[in-house]
Amino acid sequence: MTSNHVVLDCGLPIDERIRRLVEVWTRDNRGREHLLTGKAFFAVYSWHLRHRTDHDIARAEFVAASYDSIGGSDGWDAMLRERANCGTCGDRYRLENIGLCTGCMRYTCYACGAHASCTGETV
Repeated sequence: MTSNHVVLDCGLPIDERIRRLVEVWTRDNRGREHLLTGKAFFAVYSWHLRHRTDHDIARAEFVAASYDSIGGSDGWDAMLRERANCGTCGDRYRLENIGLCTGCMRYTCYACGAHASCTGETV
């Protein structure tokens, strides 16, 4: 199972999914094959930006390495210009204008907001 699949698997809270990824990445000498891309990176990076005051150095290094692997600020800017549909209303938005629920991993527009039956956080 790839790191992206671990993030996108909704069986555990997002912080536990990230903790497991960081452990594997660290154990395997911080290999590039464990870094995140696409929707998984978007979820983890957005969550990390909101929670980075937790001072988890290994997590911050993992997120920074994934950020660098997608192309740094140029890659992040390109990702934010990609489009996704809200999982509730179906409207289409650029990623910079839509949230992602860390519980069910569905994109959600800010008009639709959090999912009532989901314990995830919209980032």
